[in-house]
Amino acid sequence: MEIDGVLFLAAGYGRRDEPLSLIQPKALLPYGETSVLGRLARQIRVLCPGRVRINASRCPEALLREISTVWQEEMCELYFEERPLGASSTLARHADIIDDGTWMVVNTDMIIEDFDAIGMLEYHRKTESDWTALTGSFPRDGIYSPLFTDEDMEFGRGGTERTHYWGISLMEPSIPAIAAKIQASEGMFSELASRASAEGSRLITCRQDGKWLDMGRIDILRRNILSGGSYVHPTACISSDVVLEGSWNIGKNCILGSCSILRDSVMLEGSSLESGTLEESILPWFCSNRDGESV
Repeated sequence: MEIDGVLFLAAGYGRRDEPLSLIQPKALLPYGETSVLGRLARQIRVLCPGRVRINASRCPEALLREISTVWQEEMCELYFEERPLGASSTLARHADIIDDGTWMVVNTDMIIEDFDAIGMLEYHRKTESDWTALTGSFPRDGIYSPLFTDEDMEFGRGGTERTHYWGISLMEPSIPAIAAKIQASEGMFSELASRASAEGSRLITCRQDGKWLDMGRIDILRRNILSGGSYVHPTACISSDVVLEGSWNIGKNCILGSCSILRDSVMLEGSSLESGTLEESILPWFCSNRDGESV
């Protein structure tokens, strides 16, 4: 065992991905032959966590089932939130569980194409950090709030160096314990980080190269999904005269009718294109093109 546990943060309103996120959590959006959550789980599996937990406020069984494809079902635990609490409050609720050893805390609305999980853990232990935040280059699209660090790459106490948080942290038990003590509500990198730093915790960034993809913004979602490569789920039913052009991702139990054309588009699980053309669009979960609902 390399780390004691991993906590996936999958609760949330998903407003940036509406209307898609009204049906399924954004963590279940496709990427290649798996999902966003499935891809993250496979990247982290090399750390051999002793426990695997996921918080959820919608479709909890589907999220639990997804991580159970990577780890044995008996290892996977669900923490249900009737309403999303926010990362800091979720950490506070887990303080009695994250009470020993190193835990990885993972957002589930992004893809990191080349994530060196072992390298991050080695860096965390070498620097004797209490909280290590993975950072990298800012994406070209969108405006994101920076995480400021000082000359020693530490955060939580000011600084002028702008970095982009990639959604993954390694934490020792002292950090959730502080979250529980102060019941932070403003976010991990404002109230909680400042308080942890003030109490003497070592908070440091670990920078990696690679590409970070935002899977929580509807305006760039199709392009980011398709960057995982074209894929057709084995259960999809596709007529022999269907035309596939450009890139595509065709999900579980999708149907493409005779003479239909799919071009640079995504069909989410259970959707159907009975005729006509779907171009540069996403057909939502369990939706027929007759409904005129593509995004």
